[in-house]
Amino acid sequence: MKPNLAAPDRVSTLELFFDLVFVFTITQVSTVIVRSPDARGLARAAIELAVICWMYGGYAWMTNAVSSERWDRRLLLLLGMGGFFTCSLAVPRAFDEDGIVFGAAYLFVTLVHLSGFLLGSGRTPLRAILRLAPWNLLSAGLVLAAGWAYGTADWWLWGGALAVQLLTPFFSRADEGFVVNATHFAERHGLVILIVLGESIVSIGLAAEDRRVDLPLLFGAIAGLMAVAAMWRAYFIADDTRAAEAFERASGPVRTDQALLGYGLAHLVMIDGVIAMAAGARLSIHQLTSAVPSWDAWLIAGGAALFMAGSALFRRVMGFASPWPRLAGVPLCLAAVPAGIRGSAAAELAALAALITLALLLDHLVEWRTTGRVAR
Repeated sequence: MKPNLAAPDRVSTLELFFDLVFVFTITQVSTVIVRSPDARGLARAAIELAVICWMYGGYAWMTNAVSSERWDRRLLLLLGMGGFFTCSLAVPRAFDEDGIVFGAAYLFVTLVHLSGFLLGSGRTPLRAILRLAPWNLLSAGLVLAAGWAYGTADWWLWGGALAVQLLTPFFSRADEGFVVNATHFAERHGLVILIVLGESIVSIGLAAEDRRVDLPLLFGAIAGLMAVAAMWRAYFIADDTRAAEAFERASGPVRTDQALLGYGLAHLVMIDGVIAMAAGARLSIHQLTSAVPSWDAWLIAGGAALFMAGSALFRRVMGFASPWPRLAGVPLCLAAVPAGIRGSAAAELAALAALITLALLLDHLVEWRTTGRVAR
């Protein structure tokens, strides 16, 4: 099967502009946890993010198959951007009074996505999206119906929408029609991780709001920056490049599975982790230099641990390196919890930076013993 000649080789500036909406989305999802710092709030945030990321990923597939250089396709992306921005505005109360607004905007985003393929992606991708569209519309309809529901019914409808999305790849195989441009796809998802990490720095920086910048506060802010920098290194030093190379070598169903599980599911897990850590930092704004509640401490360390688990899954699916050193980083991150409970949020963030770095050093050691070299 020949690739679509209209497909882009690299991410366009319009796509980068489109991705800026995701910054606000991440902030809003983090707000859900901050306003409801319990298991219920965490579950709501996770479900909302997963539902949003499903269709957000759909736009990555669309721009991977269809160039955004024509005016009509640019207009569609801007319309989709407006729909996502409306969804983001409604995220904090999507399970409550803003559910109808979120559902209507999400249905709009789904229809714009379908229109993007109808405008000219070629016959084969068009047949593929027509097989996929009913499931996307069904999940969007369930989200919209949840806007009129309350209590348990609300949760069942949101859960049903998520279940449809999780099962869609089994109902409609994406490898039967879509030809994934590896370079563009890998770059687009890497930029999303970079955006999410940037939002976490903003959340940590909020600790300095309306406070004099003294040495303890400065230590806390720098510790947070170092923790995010360690997570950045885990993804962007060697992993992103080697994953893209493995993605380029794969073909057919293997590449599609890597797109769905590696750049889809694994990236969602990593994003969940960053959001949890950012929410913990926001909750600890006033305790940045003093002991924090157990929930906040577990949220900060658990978020970093979830990021490392997502990184391990990414390696496992893409097959370019051993996932075990990253899995070892999960308990290492959780070991930072006492530093927050008995010390401060700053101490916990500093411990996380050190422990993630230790996991990366272990990674280098394993690779050196296996291959005789270390990726740079």
